[in-house]
Amino acid sequence: MSERWTKITIDDVSSYQAGALVKALESKAKYSDEQENPVLAAIEKITARIRSDVLSGGWSVDRDKSKIPGELSADAVALVVEYAKPRLMQALKDDERNLANAARARLDKIAEGKIKPSLPDNPEPAAESVQASGGVQLVRPARGTPQRSDYNGL
Repeated sequence: MSERWTKITIDDVSSYQAGALVKALESKAKYSDEQENPVLAAIEKITARIRSDVLSGGWSVDRDKSKIPGELSADAVALVVEYAKPRLMQALKDDERNLANAARARLDKIAEGKIKPSLPDNPEPAAESVQASGGVQLVRPARGTPQRSDYNGL
């Protein structure tokens, strides 16, 4: 059985950009040896954003925090390129900008609950991914003007 959720890798970004951007980022965009790989940092940030949008839409996410819905992998790569390319002091091409804008629009629709992503292969339990709403709700037994007794115990 193939997995519905997937991890975005450096190879995914390389195949999207023919490897030239990735090599440049890994060599020229790193300011020191102690600094993390800028491509991996971009992948982590975009993955977190996608997972956040999925959760915002009320959908469940995979337990593996590095996985996103497989159908969003091309969108993720477009957003990684948009995020990482300015580190090389390069402007985005029009097609890269258009793909990133389309990806953001799709993620916004997911966050609004208008588009349903694929189900995770190994979903987080509801307690881990859903915040329980708290608060007080007034339940009145009858219609009419609220009385002082309606608020007893609040």
